[in-house]
Amino acid sequence: MTESVKLSKKDFVAPADVRWCPGCGDYSILNALQKTLPEIGIQRENIVVVSGIGCSSRFPYYMNTYGFHTIHGRAPTVATGVKVTNPDLSVWMITGDGDALSIGGNHFMHLMRRNVDINVLLFNNEIYGLTKGQYSPTSEQGTKTKTSPMGSIDHPINPISLALAAEATFVARTSDGNPKHMNQILKAAASHKGCSFVEILQNCVIFNDKTFEDFLGRSVRDDNTLVLEEGKPLIFGKDRDKGVKYSSKGMEMVNIGEDGITLDDIVVHDPRNAPPGLTYAISRLRHPEAPVPMGVFKSVENRSVFEDMLVAQIDEATKAKGEGDLQKLLTGNGSWDVYEGKKSDRSTVTRIHDFASSEEQTIMSELEKGENAIASDPLLGALNNTIETMLAETETFPIATVSSEESLDVAIKLLLEKKIGCLPVIEDGKVLGILSERDITLKVMMKNIDLEFTPVSAIMSKDPTVLNTQNTVSHAISAMSAGSFRHLPVTDEEGNLQIVSVKGLMRYMSQKAKS
Repeated sequence: MTESVKLSKKDFVAPADVRWCPGCGDYSILNALQKTLPEIGIQRENIVVVSGIGCSSRFPYYMNTYGFHTIHGRAPTVATGVKVTNPDLSVWMITGDGDALSIGGNHFMHLMRRNVDINVLLFNNEIYGLTKGQYSPTSEQGTKTKTSPMGSIDHPINPISLALAAEATFVARTSDGNPKHMNQILKAAASHKGCSFVEILQNCVIFNDKTFEDFLGRSVRDDNTLVLEEGKPLIFGKDRDKGVKYSSKGMEMVNIGEDGITLDDIVVHDPRNAPPGLTYAISRLRHPEAPVPMGVFKSVENRSVFEDMLVAQIDEATKAKGEGDLQKLLTGNGSWDVYEGKKSDRSTVTRIHDFASSEEQTIMSELEKGENAIASDPLLGALNNTIETMLAETETFPIATVSSEESLDVAIKLLLEKKIGCLPVIEDGKVLGILSERDITLKVMMKNIDLEFTPVSAIMSKDPTVLNTQNTVSHAISAMSAGSFRHLPVTDEEGNLQIVSVKGLMRYMSQKAKS
């Protein structure tokens, strides 16, 4: 562990040139965070700044900390991954009104509700700045831009209301023109245990200049903004003579001292215990009908944070089931090795064992005692015998065929009637595939398949190798191994059809091994 070092603003200033437009509000926000972080007392190596896409998302380049410049709208995903991987890190997510509330709206909402301990700073300039001035999800109705030349007809999103609805545990608003207030809000967000959401009203000097001037301008902000202070009444105005009253009619703007209105009638701000409906009603106040609230709307710490719950769940699972094996998890029970038939350096017996049944494996147990077993007589002679010889020396079974378009229920009845394990699928005298008991077991059982209306072609093993009775036993084994077939059709010179099976081959080899 390294000893903590007292830091200053300059320690957080990166050597990269800052490339925002002259006069952009982002400079003020960058300056505020670089001043705030030393006051929080967290070392640079324990801070990570994550951003999405947009002017605001250049931020990580200008912070002398760890950082990720990610993809459009997905900063919450990366920030969550960082925090979950190392919960001790202080994670700051930088985003804009377009990045967070348009393409990233879904990610933004779930970050809030999960209560990941991340500080989210949303720069809201009510415009798409990086892509040169299109209207954004927060643009006011009537805003004329390159994509809304006649004025936007979309109803704007209220970021504060959205964060409250998503049940964020800390929700606040500040502006780029009030550095002192911004510093207070950033420190409050950093000290909160849980997801901290801060909307920062930010001026875009190029594409949406002075959009907040009507209520944030120096000459009017006292009358048109409402500073939220815990435990204090919601009063505003240059002479502090106006207030907010909450009644059955909703939020009312009143003049203190008129019509019998006193301070007792004014709502006292309580970000920790106020009913959700009251906090939401405050978030809906907007200019010009009402003053715009600035400050902390909500700050509660009665909910567990996502990463703590996740780590606890992992620890519980580990305690109950052990550390686990990642490779085993990836491999699972349903994986297998693929070999290239004769090119494999594994013995024929070992390869065919891979897809033999337990009964078949028992039959061939003597053959597996050594790799040199098949190299000695009489096994070598047996492998070099023709399939015709093998069929003549072993018991043969009845054979039946089926059409590819025949229904599965008919095919299954035929298998049961003939007491056989497979059916060659024949079309115009050509073998198209094989329907085996194994196909039915793996592809039909436990699945909602209508046997009457499902054709054999839907589940059959397609394009099997058709053997000739003059092929050797070794050739048959290799062909089965290469295609992972347990049954293969065999024809003689007259075109008569027979079946060679894994079980038949194993019985033949076992018989020869004992002779």
